[in-house]
Amino acid sequence: MKSLLPKRKKNRPQIVVTNLIDVVLLLVFFFMITSSFATNKEKVPVNVPKASNSSSVEKDNMTVQIGKNGFVFIAGKQIETDALIEQIKVWTKNSPDRPILIEADKDANYGRIVTVLDQIRSSGASNIGLTTLPIK
Repeated sequence: MKSLLPKRKKNRPQIVVTNLIDVVLLLVFFFMITSSFATNKEKVPVNVPKASNSSSVEKDNMTVQIGKNGFVFIAGKQIETDALIEQIKVWTKNSPDRPILIEADKDANYGRIVTVLDQIRSSGASNIGLTTLPIK
């Protein structure tokens, strides 16, 4: 006997990967963009003095911060003199021209700034700069 309805072929289930590829691509873009903002921005708030002849510097640098109270910070963590000297030696191990910025509070003790500057120089660094803000 002949049926009135045509016979249906059994279709094998298929996985549609187009949507999966779109989602994975979006995730890759998201992580690429957010990782560009993930630089080491941990710093202590320091009130840097202003100068009329300030200029921008390279991105790849080490920032040594000196707070109003005279404490020294690297990457937002307080550091002692011995550890500062050791980190400067590690930073300048391959190239003594790697830039080091001193970001000192404008109300910090001048003698403390000079002491830290001397410690950085005695550690082997030669490219040292003082951070200022431009006068607008």
